[in-house]
Amino acid sequence: MDLLSALHSFVRVAATGSFSAVSRETGVSQPTISRHIALLEAHYGTTLFARTTRSLTMTEDGRSLLPHAYEVLEILETAETVLGRRRASVSGLVRLGVTTAFGLCLTRRIGELLDRHPDLAIEVVMRDAFGDLVEEGLDLAVRVGDIAEGSLIARKLGIVRKWLVAAPTCLARCGTPAHPRDLPEYPGVVYNYGSSRLDWNFERDGEESVIAPSAVFRANSSEAVLYAVESGLGIGLLPEFQVRDAVASGRLTRLFADWKIPSLPFYAVHTGPRTLPLRTRTVLDFLIEVSADLLREGKLHQAV
Repeated sequence: MDLLSALHSFVRVAATGSFSAVSRETGVSQPTISRHIALLEAHYGTTLFARTTRSLTMTEDGRSLLPHAYEVLEILETAETVLGRRRASVSGLVRLGVTTAFGLCLTRRIGELLDRHPDLAIEVVMRDAFGDLVEEGLDLAVRVGDIAEGSLIARKLGIVRKWLVAAPTCLARCGTPAHPRDLPEYPGVVYNYGSSRLDWNFERDGEESVIAPSAVFRANSSEAVLYAVESGLGIGLLPEFQVRDAVASGRLTRLFADWKIPSLPFYAVHTGPRTLPLRTRTVLDFLIEVSADLLREGKLHQAV
C-alpha cells in the first residue's frame, strides 16, 4: 500500500504544486509527503519534480507518469465506491464553495439531501469571488464562467442566463428604455465580480449593442445588487434563476426579453482525484439535481 499512498501524494502535489498544501489537505506531515515522492522516484529510477527553494516544477517523466497514476487510483477508488454504496451509509463532512445567489437557493433545498443521508454534514463557504480550493480546504466548489485552472476537474452543471430587470417604482420614476442603447441614460445597478469590463451586451437579428451602464451603485455581491434593484435604485442585470420569482410576482419587470444576452457556463469543480469519495460524489449528484431545476429556461415572457 506504500506505493499507492505515494501515487496519491504524487497526483495531489502535481495538482497543487506544493508539498505543504498537500500536507494541510491530507493531514499527513510534509516530510511524509516528501518520502512518498522519493519512494516513487526510487521505484521508477527518475526525478518527478525539479525542486528549488522557491519553486516546484514537474519534470517530463513526471508528466508522463501523471495520467497513469490517475488511472490506477481511479480503478481502485471506483471499486471502493461501488462496494461502499453496498456496505456503508454516506457519512462525513463535505466543504462546498458556492456563489452567493446559488448558495442561498441551494440552502433552501439542502434539507432534502440531509434527510436522505442523516450521517452527512455540509459546510457551505459562500462568496462570489473565486478562491483557491486547496487553500480553503474545499472538497467541491461551483464556478461561473470559463475554467482557467488546468488542475481543476470540472463537471458542467448548465448555463446561467441573465435577465435585465427593474422595479416598477424605478420605471415609474425614470421611464422605460425603448432600446438597449438608451440604457446609459438610466440609473444602473452593476454586479462587479472582479471583471474590469462591466459592459452589458445585447443581440437581436444581427444587431449588437454593447452598453456601458451608468452605475449609480456597484457591488461584488449579486444579493446586494438584487436588493438595490428591488428597492427601485436602478436597472440591473442578474441571473435568471435569482430574479425569476420576483418577475413572476410583479416585484420586478423584465426588460428587453426579445434581445439575447450572453449566458455563462456553470460548473462544479474539484481538484481530484477524478473518482470522488462517496460523500463528495453524493453532494455533487445533488448539485446536478438542484442545478437542473434552478437553471432551467424560464417560460416567463413579461417584458417591456
